[in-house]
Amino acid sequence: MDITSLRKEIFEIQETALPHGDMREDHHEKLFDVFRQIDAELADCNLEKGAADERIASLIEAQTVVLRTAASLPARCPRDLLYKLAMWRWDAGLDQPMEDMNRADAIAYSAFLDVVKMLGERDVLKDFDKTN
Repeated sequence: MDITSLRKEIFEIQETALPHGDMREDHHEKLFDVFRQIDAELADCNLEKGAADERIASLIEAQTVVLRTAASLPARCPRDLLYKLAMWRWDAGLDQPMEDMNRADAIAYSAFLDVVKMLGERDVLKDFDKTN
């Protein structure tokens, strides 16, 4: 996946999410999918010896655009909240027991797990969440 196509995909999501956009579109879910694609690319870069620093920086910049876009879009339903919280969770890097998290992260993480359980959407969980 190249940075140009990622930016194009993010831009298209932003365009369809504008006030005139279709209310039935799952903008937050699409943004979460893009975020996870970028996350996988970053993991591959970290495994590759000599991965270009500018590629890593571009991927991180693309993730930042995804997160800021999601933050600027109001949630229209509980599923939108789920995907906003899922992006927070994936970005926060909280692979530790809740009692070891700071207070703010512990309550946000707990809310994330509650929404996952209420909606039965386990596909947004990280491996750590599923096993702990």
